Amino acid sequence: MCGICGFNWTDKDLLRSMISIIHHRGPDQGGLYTDEQISLGHRRLSIIDLSKAGNQPMSNEDGSVVLIFNGEIYNFKELRRELEQLHHRFSSDTDTEVLIHGYEQWGKDVIKKLNGMFAFCLYDLNKKKLLLARDRMGIKPLYYYFNQDQFIFASEIKPILLAEIPRQPDLAAAYSYLNLRYIPGEKTLFKGIKKLLPGHLLIYDLKTRELSSDQYWDVPLPNLSNHSLGTAANNVKELLFDSIKRRLVADVPVGVYLSGGIDSATITALASQIKGEQESIKTFSVGFNHSEEVDELDQARKIAAHFNTDHHEITVDEEISDILPKLIWHLDMPHGDPVIIPQFKLSQLASQKVKVVLSGEGADELFAGYVQYKNFILAQKTRLIPSAITSPLAQTVPVKVFDKFFSYPSSMGEKGKEKVLDFINNLNNKEQSYQDLTSITSQKDRSYLFTENFKKFSPKQISKFQSERKPLLNQLLYHDIKKWLPNYVLFINDRMTMANSIEGRVPFLDHRLVEYSTTLPAKYKLGSTTKLVLRKAAKDLIPNPQTKKHAFFMPLDHWYKEELKPLAEQFFTPKNVKKRGYFNHHSLKKIWDNYPSSKLLYGKQLFTLINFELWHRLFIDEETIPKDNTTKMWQLL
Repeated sequence: MCGICGFNWTDKDLLRSMISIIHHRGPDQGGLYTDEQISLGHRRLSIIDLSKAGNQPMSNEDGSVVLIFNGEIYNFKELRRELEQLHHRFSSDTDTEVLIHGYEQWGKDVIKKLNGMFAFCLYDLNKKKLLLARDRMGIKPLYYYFNQDQFIFASEIKPILLAEIPRQPDLAAAYSYLNLRYIPGEKTLFKGIKKLLPGHLLIYDLKTRELSSDQYWDVPLPNLSNHSLGTAANNVKELLFDSIKRRLVADVPVGVYLSGGIDSATITALASQIKGEQESIKTFSVGFNHSEEVDELDQARKIAAHFNTDHHEITVDEEISDILPKLIWHLDMPHGDPVIIPQFKLSQLASQKVKVVLSGEGADELFAGYVQYKNFILAQKTRLIPSAITSPLAQTVPVKVFDKFFSYPSSMGEKGKEKVLDFINNLNNKEQSYQDLTSITSQKDRSYLFTENFKKFSPKQISKFQSERKPLLNQLLYHDIKKWLPNYVLFINDRMTMANSIEGRVPFLDHRLVEYSTTLPAKYKLGSTTKLVLRKAAKDLIPNPQTKKHAFFMPLDHWYKEELKPLAEQFFTPKNVKKRGYFNHHSLKKIWDNYPSSKLLYGKQLFTLINFELWHRLFIDEETIPKDNTTKMWQLL
């Protein structure tokens, strides 16, 4: 795992500054390559072949191909054997060198042969072209800026900003973030800076200064098999076993994030099988020292004891105002989920013992683990919804009535009812209805909270579900795999692990398992329970695989009273709100004043808004961006 950056001119001072600001992504070694046309920088986190032979930038024998690489190629040993049979010579034991010789042999098609997570830039000096690529699922990030003259790219946004490009908010992206807590598609919160999409490559021609993009992989269209549930479960288990086995390969210690749920418990079980009795797996858990009903630590301890792991845990007890500026700096953009706090602390703990961690991200998107899938599909069968709920009279229906048909509305208070009504009223527009279900704002919120000028940046249309991906559940899963997973889930995983200089690996997102999941009938995923086929696969692996995990608890109520409300009142003064131009202050103030009436949704909104303002102050307002993560909250008030 590493950090990469580069641009299409020569400036060694700038290049050194760029690799310095991502030192946390690769503290073991830094390297530069420059010529009259290009500058490439690299920070190395040594995982495979710890010797100097693995340092980057790395080139082939005659120096005609130069590579900077972030990630891991899990099938590099097989590819190396194939390339050696084709008379390629290797001077290191790294997976990086396999990519160089693979390019010599197969050109850009080498990407299709890779099993792994990656973001890289390959410089072909003979063709005077740069080839940049991002892995199929978007596990590793890659950002770029292109204005016809300048082409700049990096693993994070901060290095690109050092090139003194204009720092302006992208208001359309801001609108998406404030509704969804993430930004789908190519956009970032910085105008002009884009993400390279998962499964895509970029080619930059140094002679013509033209940039082109191409998609090399997508989630296959559903092609249903006739496997029984038992056969499907065995296949899932075998694919996951091989995925974990490959991801345990490292020349440094490896551990597992253990939450107590089926995803991480299954990874722990299979990793323990692979390692055998001679070596205990190191596991790591995070919590808040609350009761068993709302904290994960007790269940994680039971799983750890069952598999006799070398278990470590940490509790979050510090003030969040001490940590939020640091997290926003590492994220480059705000994130609206408070889970960033325990994820950072968990990575901080793991970094004291290991350099690589396995975690369960992706299982919910492959096997339908989220509660909204059941709610959405049920609601689409409108005959099951009483007419009283779909009529104008629904405004007078007590919110607890909705619990009979949907999960959690009463826990979201009257604000939850408001959102559920939006969701029901838009059932004929599936895409809008799904966004109503998964966003943190209601139609009423957007009407009153945002200024008329800011509303102009709302999406003109929502991207359509792919009708050929039937049944409806497959459309929802594809939507979340392409939008939610890389921009919300994996974004957190990459930044919080890398903030602590450790590598996060996600076994469920091996592309072979992803592709196999598309062959399974919907009833094998969302059947009598969520993730049915995975629970069947885990039946003989873990205790109580049918146990449903409660939502990860975070003490939002405590944070609201002690820190979030006072922060909001200091950040969002009438003068500052008017200057920003995003919000109407009267409606904004209602969020923290009315918090007790709808704690879950107002809490999410408040956390999202505060992080957005923190981002503005860190990255937009100042003359220069912070060079490290040491900015304190009091400096931003």
